[in-house]
Amino acid sequence: MKVIRQLQVKFIYSIILIEMIVFAVILFSLNYAITKRESNEAKSFLVFLSKNNGKRPLPKHLPANLKISQMPDFESAKDIDATSSASREHPEDLLRNFTGLFHFEEAKNANLRNYFSVKVTENGMVSEVIQDFPLNYTNDEIQHFVNEILAEDSDFGSNSGVMYLISPIKNKPERLICLLNRNSELKTLGKFYIYSLLLYIFSIFISALISIPISKYMVRPANEAFLKQKQFIADASHELKTPIAVIGANIDVLEGEIKNNKWLEYIKAENKRMGELVKDLLYLAKNDAGRNELTFSDFDFSNAVENSVLPFEVVAFESGKELSLDVQKGIICNGDEKSLKQIFIILVDNAIKNCEDGDVISVRAFTEGTKIIYKVHNSGAGIPKEELEKIFLRFYRSDSSRARKTGGYGLGLAIARTIAEDHGGTLVADSEVGKWAEFTLTLPRKK
Repeated sequence: MKVIRQLQVKFIYSIILIEMIVFAVILFSLNYAITKRESNEAKSFLVFLSKNNGKRPLPKHLPANLKISQMPDFESAKDIDATSSASREHPEDLLRNFTGLFHFEEAKNANLRNYFSVKVTENGMVSEVIQDFPLNYTNDEIQHFVNEILAEDSDFGSNSGVMYLISPIKNKPERLICLLNRNSELKTLGKFYIYSLLLYIFSIFISALISIPISKYMVRPANEAFLKQKQFIADASHELKTPIAVIGANIDVLEGEIKNNKWLEYIKAENKRMGELVKDLLYLAKNDAGRNELTFSDFDFSNAVENSVLPFEVVAFESGKELSLDVQKGIICNGDEKSLKQIFIILVDNAIKNCEDGDVISVRAFTEGTKIIYKVHNSGAGIPKEELEKIFLRFYRSDSSRARKTGGYGLGLAIARTIAEDHGGTLVADSEVGKWAEFTLTLPRKK
């Protein structure tokens, strides 16, 4: 079931990652487009002011000689009577006259405000302030602001939220600086960015909630197939135990009647290997189904290591290899002693099988902080870096050409890692090709 959970987690991560990327692209593009549009409108407005000598001109359709006094005084009773009598007969003419007199702004720059322009001399002094409405700046403040702009040595830019455009005045030594205060606009954009970020975070949270049931639905076929596979392996392993036991019993009977028969020895060896394979498969199948029962208790870890490793001294000696043992005394561990002894045996047996004559296998057990460390190190050919994780996969052999020579089916390390994880520990491998290989078992220390 661990594989299914990992697959489900990967689906969840994938869905969230895709949605994060999509939402990020959408919101970033939207923010960028709005910011760019506002900036371009502000710049075009400054260009508009620069072309009109720093002021927004009156609408072209108004008469040039129009005076305020010529406009109707609606507070005057006489004008009211005149307009009201005319409106009774021809109301459309009244509306047309009002439309001609009053200009309703509908240009794209109507949303821009707080602008003014200044003329500066060659030495940077303000000679004239051009404004369409009262300003909240004193002359000293305007001069100081102009000095900061001129110090930037740029014809266009922004300073303290105020966008500026510097242009020369035709046939005059002066320059015209058009300024547009965008602080209010920038604050609005800042709030929009914050809301976009909050929306982004909320969307990711919602997508994470939605992805959980979706991932369960997506892994359901794989989960069903995996369960069927585990059930098949468990059933097959259980059914094979009986014929293997019968074959072994018959071999023992034949050995009493047929002495020194090499063919019988071959059958006996293969039957033994088959029995070990079925045993390992049954263990893994039970573990996958959560039916392996481990009995946790306090035991002497140091003695368990010595009792498991010392019998291999004879095996190593007969193989022309050297086995050394260095165990810290008095280590107490809480776990299933039988299962952990299986790890000790698997790692030492694996080291002896995968090193050459004259190589050295060293076994160490010690405590480090809150951890118990068990290391098996052997000199020899080592393991390639890309295979350090693959060797813990079931039926994987780092050197398949030696499978028949060393025996086994590549299940030992998979079983060892499973036992380590059941105890809340880890089992990792490290190696330098052509020099050495080392396996490290780390377990929680008994407090």
